[in-house]
Amino acid sequence: MVTYLTITLLISGLCGLAILLLGGAPARLRFYICLMLLVSWLTPWQLLQFEVKSNSFALPLNILSEFKLVTADNTNTEVIAPITKQTSASIQTFYGFWLAVFVIGLALFCKDVVSYVQLHRRWLKHSKLDNQAWQTAGIPEQKCDIRRINSQSPGMATGLINPIIWLDCNQHDAEKIRTIVLHELTHIRQHDPYWLWAINFVQRLFWWNPLIGFTARYARQQVELSCDEQCKKHLPEGSYQLQLIKLTLQANKPQHPLPMPAVLRMSGTPAFNLQRINKLNKEHNMKKRHTIVMASLLSLTGWIGFSNATVNSQQAVFKEEKAQSIVNVLHTINDKKFTAAQSQLDKLTTQIDSFESPQQAKILKLQAHVLYELEPENPQILAYMDSAIALEDELPTNELLDLINMAQALAASQQRWDKQLSYSDHWFKVSAEAGDNSNQKNLLYMTAVSHYSLAQYNQAISRLNDLMSISETQGEQPQENWLKLLMANHFENGDSAIATKVQAKITMLYPTETNQRLLNELSSNL
Repeated sequence: MVTYLTITLLISGLCGLAILLLGGAPARLRFYICLMLLVSWLTPWQLLQFEVKSNSFALPLNILSEFKLVTADNTNTEVIAPITKQTSASIQTFYGFWLAVFVIGLALFCKDVVSYVQLHRRWLKHSKLDNQAWQTAGIPEQKCDIRRINSQSPGMATGLINPIIWLDCNQHDAEKIRTIVLHELTHIRQHDPYWLWAINFVQRLFWWNPLIGFTARYARQQVELSCDEQCKKHLPEGSYQLQLIKLTLQANKPQHPLPMPAVLRMSGTPAFNLQRINKLNKEHNMKKRHTIVMASLLSLTGWIGFSNATVNSQQAVFKEEKAQSIVNVLHTINDKKFTAAQSQLDKLTTQIDSFESPQQAKILKLQAHVLYELEPENPQILAYMDSAIALEDELPTNELLDLINMAQALAASQQRWDKQLSYSDHWFKVSAEAGDNSNQKNLLYMTAVSHYSLAQYNQAISRLNDLMSISETQGEQPQENWLKLLMANHFENGDSAIATKVQAKITMLYPTETNQRLLNELSSNL
């Protein structure tokens, strides 16, 4: 948003300066500068950049086949779809506010359209067709419909596809009719009805912006002045000014504003009518200095926009190169060239601060994975995981949960049971806040293994009971290794009778000679 406001205000300032320097230029030139200013506010400058898709990395580790036997599954790592970064509440509120502002603007514009349609129908109903006015105006060929209506304005023009010129019923003087018809026809030929609707759309969309409101009003004035300049060229010298004075005298009388801003009216406020007459007494021809001012404005505006796009492009290219460097590491890991992958990661680690937080976490996670493949017992593995998890405030919840899950698996593989319990507690806390229990059963089992390994049998039994309860709720049969671990904890805790009952259940669900023999041994010791 800072980029957007900076560029729009800078271009607006340049346009305002150009308008001041072009005070003696044709009004149409100043009108186009106004359009340039309005378009600059419609342009999403901050979005004129390339977006680079990043890749998320997941390392599946399948650990533990029996109580203390820890192995790592060498499943290939894959490049998978990116996880969308969560938007903070403040950013959501900010963009929600802007969305509400623009919705209000669209509603106001729709209201103008409805008012236009209703008023146009009413005018058609209370007006009469008078295409004979073309001959009165000295124009032999009919260009569009002319209708007579009781109006406070001498003449008006409306319509996009089928334009209509409206004459006041009290206008019968041939010279005045000729002036009015020529004036409104010039508007139509210059496509001014389209321009007025476009200006009104921007003004409504930016209803909160006083600069847009002022520019829109000034642009409408330049439309009238440019029309006056063109009409002056097609009538005898002094004729148009004289008729304009006569036609706009009634502007000194109170006038009610029209409920639709896209109507071109012959007369305006007394002050503006006086300004029109004064400007008609001067020549407004395109001069060399006007050309220089316009060329400078276009060059500076283009340079500002191009510079912003170039900076964004360079940033996008840099981001793409960094993302690609991580993808290259992933491909190297998939090819099981772990030494080469470690070399690549060492280079990335030296410049890790230049990466965004999610990418930093990926690099650290990959470092841990590669080091695990090369030196499974290296304590630096968990140090990498701790550094990645420390970025949790900058990470999406899904990615954070994957990190913690991988960390607890690696801790278990190194038989660092205290670390495994610490990671598991962290995982349960984050998953509870996020409502994500997709990996809950695996974590409960691994936590029970850690408690068992640390001779914390009651805690292990509690975790396993939770695991059994979840499994039964889901209609699943408890796994054999879960039941074996539960039996072992009861046995170590001195609860031989309960251990025997658990072993009996194991033998019933998983009948094998080994299970039957163990049941017989437990039963004989009761």
